[in-house]
Amino acid sequence: MANAYLSANSYLGLIKEATRGTLPASGTPYYIPVTTPQITPTQRFIRDESLRGSPVMVYDQVQGVRHDEVDFKTYLFADTFGVLLASILGGTDTVTATGSSQSHSIPLLNNPAVGSQPPSYSILDFDGANYYTTTGSQANDISITFGADTAADATVKFFTNPFTSYTSAPAPFTSLSISNEHMIPAWDTAITIGGTTFSNIQSGELKIDRKTQPIFTMGTQAPLYNFAGPVDVTGKFTAVVNSTSDVFSTGTGATALTRSPQTLVIALTDPNDITNSINHSVKFQMSSVQFQDVKRLRGKEFTEVEVTFTANANTTDAATGYAPITATIVNGTATAFN
Repeated sequence: MANAYLSANSYLGLIKEATRGTLPASGTPYYIPVTTPQITPTQRFIRDESLRGSPVMVYDQVQGVRHDEVDFKTYLFADTFGVLLASILGGTDTVTATGSSQSHSIPLLNNPAVGSQPPSYSILDFDGANYYTTTGSQANDISITFGADTAADATVKFFTNPFTSYTSAPAPFTSLSISNEHMIPAWDTAITIGGTTFSNIQSGELKIDRKTQPIFTMGTQAPLYNFAGPVDVTGKFTAVVNSTSDVFSTGTGATALTRSPQTLVIALTDPNDITNSINHSVKFQMSSVQFQDVKRLRGKEFTEVEVTFTANANTTDAATGYAPITATIVNGTATAFN
């Protein structure tokens, strides 16, 4: 009798493609520690519902177009999370050294000559038994969540070409290398709004969405492109009400009830990984945020406030033109994420 395969042996890697839709023959992949990885084939079937003199509906089904989707969750490891941000924002990673500590600045790509498209990736998913690669993989969204009693994590989705399966790892994924970087506990997060640090926020969410979609054309079942749309950045905070002058919902200048764009900075710091006396970190800056949809919550013993926000395009966060967000990663790696 054959053995079952251990899912704990699973791992996931990705590498930037030099040619969109083509698995690179060589190079160094990023291996990202993940939970709940999933490749979902989205094979469409075209139904034959022609009338043939019988009281039935479906006589045949033939395969239509197909794209696949790759989903996974990961913690915010400072040595690999930057590649996911580069995959959805697309801008050039500018690396600045402070001693042996490296700061990676990743903006939104704005280049009409290439359709402002972020880079595509080839992804390897090993499920403990079989190896699957997807090419032409384009990031759709990254949803980051952080709460005082949890680790900061991110749910990631890519739209991809149909997978190819293997019984052994294909190049360039033949040598597995995963770092020992620590995840970031979300309690070590600083949130500043309009230059003021807020110490009463319990949890938050931040979503970077590209609304990626496959474009199908004649002559092939797979997409011509997995195409990223314009970026949309939204989020939410839940905070303890610890003042009678809550800035979101009280007073004539309540930021969630008036037009009141604010600079929002979310800085998640790793207390355990330090290079050159500088802690590793992941920081998001949104220089024009509108808060909205404020609610007072009284389901617990203490009063809370929940508020959502949308980041507006602005020139401060942009390398070129306008952008709603820019990201900065601090780690000990000098190699740019793209």
